[in-house]
Amino acid sequence: MAFDFSASSILIWIVVLFLFSLISIMFTPQLLSLQSRLVIGQVRKSVNELEEWSNEGRKVALNSITKYGRPKGDIEKEFDNFLEFFAIEPVSEDPAGVINRLDHVLDVRKKRFEGAVARFAPNAKSEESANLEMTIEGAMASYWIFRIVRHFMLLAEKTKSYQLIMVLQMQMPILKEYARAYLDATKVFAQGKPIGDGMGAMVATKLIGEAKCKEPVEDTVYAETKFDGRKLIVVKAKGPGGRVGKPGELIKNLMEHRKVNRIIMIDAALKLEGEKSGDIIEGVGAAIGGPPTEKYKIEEITVKKRVSVDAIVVKESFKEAIGPFSNRLAKAADATVERVKQGIRERTKPGDVVIVAGIGNTIGIGQSVKDLPKEFPAPKEEKGIESDRLFFR
Repeated sequence: MAFDFSASSILIWIVVLFLFSLISIMFTPQLLSLQSRLVIGQVRKSVNELEEWSNEGRKVALNSITKYGRPKGDIEKEFDNFLEFFAIEPVSEDPAGVINRLDHVLDVRKKRFEGAVARFAPNAKSEESANLEMTIEGAMASYWIFRIVRHFMLLAEKTKSYQLIMVLQMQMPILKEYARAYLDATKVFAQGKPIGDGMGAMVATKLIGEAKCKEPVEDTVYAETKFDGRKLIVVKAKGPGGRVGKPGELIKNLMEHRKVNRIIMIDAALKLEGEKSGDIIEGVGAAIGGPPTEKYKIEEITVKKRVSVDAIVVKESFKEAIGPFSNRLAKAADATVERVKQGIRERTKPGDVVIVAGIGNTIGIGQSVKDLPKEFPAPKEEKGIESDRLFFR
């Protein structure tokens, strides 16, 4: 193939390229603006969906509250204001004592929640009030996601920021996944049913059996029982109301007044995509999520007393952790009980004292094994890469 490299041909190509560049310069902003408006339209639809879920969560919480005293019209405005309730973390630039300051802030926050529930639902009993607190927390989470996403959408629209709206669109599937999970969780909390995060509490109750529980620390109980010649001190949050308690505070108190040879902690753990829900894995260290206050107390006392801490966790997805306790997780709980017993046999000797701490939200899970649910719902299989056919063998 022959190419024409004459002066006239080169000049024509220069003119064509110049015109193409000129057209691109002139019309690219308009094309970006058009694409941005299209993306904003898609994001707005998603924001409307988030608003619907937020309103539904608010409705679920209000309906649950009004069962215990005051009519909806009396509390609606106060409840809407409380949905934006917040807690400010203490400064961390001067780290000395920051854990104690954070613990104090969390205690004050808890008292404010209890006071709000007492005003909203004056006829609710202790366990019912605890469940209402969790229901309000779920509604607050859905509302918070909606407010944040709406803010960035309006900001991108106001500033005509193409980059911001594209980032928001790319993150929207994850944000909607979380928002939907919080709405479903709000409904479960309102019903007072066990959730996946209660794995540790479920295992603890199975180990307690019918032993008598004591409550030396607010919302946190322990029972003493025996297994293969060892004394077990089983710790959990007080149920069946929705609580997480203060297991670190209780473990610290127990270890200050008696000799403890080992600690075994059980908790739920978020699995990675593609991993199997219900798998049980072991490690070492304080297995407890959330704010670091309780974890710090456990680490501090175990270092002081030179006591080893074993961790046993059960893998769950985020949806499972705040969703209904499924029959798959129920089987994992039974298997975890056996894993705990195996660990006690292998790493302790007869006569030892072992603390077994079941960490997690104890909603729907009391202190007696006879009060545990007998049946659990089948798990809701998640779409996409978490296919039952591929991963849930």
